[in-house]
Amino acid sequence: MKQTKMTAKQENKGMNGILDLTSQLSQILKQFIGIYDKKLPDCDGMTVEGWMAAHGVPRFVGKNGKKGGYTPALVNGGWNDNMLLKSDEGKVMGNCIYKNVTALMTIAEDDKDAKYKVYTKEEAEKVDGQPIKLYKLCQIPENKWSVRTMLKGLKQSEHYDKESEKAAKSAEAWAKIVEEKNCYIVKTEKKDDKIVRSVIKVSPDRVEF
Repeated sequence: MKQTKMTAKQENKGMNGILDLTSQLSQILKQFIGIYDKKLPDCDGMTVEGWMAAHGVPRFVGKNGKKGGYTPALVNGGWNDNMLLKSDEGKVMGNCIYKNVTALMTIAEDDKDAKYKVYTKEEAEKVDGQPIKLYKLCQIPENKWSVRTMLKGLKQSEHYDKESEKAAKSAEAWAKIVEEKNCYIVKTEKKDDKIVRSVIKVSPDRVEF
């Protein structure tokens, strides 16, 4: 077979296209084929199939009674309803998981948008300070699935009350920061061979998660 010569653009676009196609839920579920009966470490003999079933995801059973694999619909059955995006007709339009999202601020600089992490004043004044984060539900992009992401969503669904409480506390902490207007960004520049840090107060209204 003659090898097709590609441009750099085609090579990069093609690679990204393959990654998009292989990172959809229906595709990552194919990774379970052949490991349904594999026993998991330190789980008292529990198999992959047993773990999935315990989290509300049984294997597909055909009309002949033969077991098949997993489908997106079966996975949705194990997903907590509060973590699903549904249409008015009840059709599942997307899945969400809880995750920490870093606070960012976009500032136009030199004809381009620069994103800065946002800190409380106390953290901004530290060289290794931690940015503000909000624990919240985020939709999983259609082409950003992985086995880890799916298992994480099923685990969170099983412990939804705990996860939602954690998110509520995170929202309360952010509300307090907003009330105190305690939002800062850090800009750095080189002066006389030294890196100078500038801690700048910003409006919470411009913070994005």
